[in-house]
Amino acid sequence: MLFNRIKLLVVGLLALNLAHAAPGQPFPAEAWQRKAVGFAIGLYYLKMPGTDPAKAARILAADKRFALKIVDRLDKTAQSQALLSANFSSNVAKEYAPPSIESLRYFGRGISQEQALALQKAPRALILGFAHPSQQNTSGLRRAEEFILELAKQDDAIIWDDETREAFTPEAWEKNRLKTWEGGIPDVSKQIVIHAYNNAGRTRAISLGMARFGLPDLVINDSVWSLNRPLGNTINALAQQLVEAGPPDDKGALNLKIAGLRHVGIRKNLSEGILSGGKGEGRLRLLETMAEAGDPDNALAVLNFDSYPGRDVTEHQTNFVIAVFGAQPDEVVYTKHDAALRAASAHARAQLPALQKAFLSGLTPGEHLLVKAPFTTRDNGQEWMWIEVTEWNGDQIKGMLRSDPRNVRGLKAGQMVGAHQSELFDYLRVFPDGRTEGNETSKLLK
Repeated sequence: MLFNRIKLLVVGLLALNLAHAAPGQPFPAEAWQRKAVGFAIGLYYLKMPGTDPAKAARILAADKRFALKIVDRLDKTAQSQALLSANFSSNVAKEYAPPSIESLRYFGRGISQEQALALQKAPRALILGFAHPSQQNTSGLRRAEEFILELAKQDDAIIWDDETREAFTPEAWEKNRLKTWEGGIPDVSKQIVIHAYNNAGRTRAISLGMARFGLPDLVINDSVWSLNRPLGNTINALAQQLVEAGPPDDKGALNLKIAGLRHVGIRKNLSEGILSGGKGEGRLRLLETMAEAGDPDNALAVLNFDSYPGRDVTEHQTNFVIAVFGAQPDEVVYTKHDAALRAASAHARAQLPALQKAFLSGLTPGEHLLVKAPFTTRDNGQEWMWIEVTEWNGDQIKGMLRSDPRNVRGLKAGQMVGAHQSELFDYLRVFPDGRTEGNETSKLLK
């Protein structure tokens, strides 16, 4: 975190009267009913500001449009009124080091290369701490975002959101944050980010930014990359519903319903991702979970999919995704192998050692690997189905079955299964930008 000093104040504020449950248990009601909301925003000046930024902040805070009380420290008085603290720094590199060039490649919004370089030498920074009663969780955020935009435009400062770890030009801030509101309802998917990464061979996804609504951030554990898009949509839909409609019941359960979202834009975007068979709604439980290194300084709620059948976590998730978003069926093949197919398969199998090496070295975030493996049918034939690889040790491969078999007992899509490298027929490597490699046998079959 760049703003540790401010963060300590904000986290201390949010911890007031905040009860916790044990990991794996629902949050107590008090955890969903925080008395105050607080967060930090930074302004980095790429050149010496023409006016004193702290003075400009105080003048703007007194404007009746904002009516923010200036304080030295955010405290429990935020339970009854909107507060603003402002720390001005002339020693930016030491006190509030700016985001790196590498970070800005991924989380810089509207920032040019020239601005990114200038940001590394920013001569001044203004760190703003906002706090307001939890009843103002949306109106208080809107007020703060408008305040930040107006202040940043005075000297064309770069805006740093310390909760989502994003940097914005004033124009990008206005476009991505303020212009995505519909009346008093924010598009929460534009107010948060979702980080997904490899975690001990499985995928972990976590939101950043829900603290600005006084709500826990959302986590999905033990998934696979091919489910990343629908499960990311699940986080966005759930975050929107929590902001609009409030928390789950005292057991952590709720019914997620995309058609019930009031924000027309996000409802439309999410609905367009529903495939044939998807109902657009499903059951979830939100349970407390432990934080990991790099997680936001906020309570964390893990999404539980146990309302759906399955023998493991991934199968529960897959059945949830099918129920809510539908599915594009993966092909199931059982066929006689002619000479052309055998040649294509031999070429694919020759690539397997290099693929194993790449997999064990670590695929890039968003990249995933599938292999086509045989499964014995009821009549002792073979069905060839895709497995998304999660483990590869020698000849042994484990992963998630991508399709429901037609003639194999006891298997379902989403189930974790095993296969042998020596028996594989083909592979499919999917890169983060959507490019693919392999799958030559399927082209022949088509």
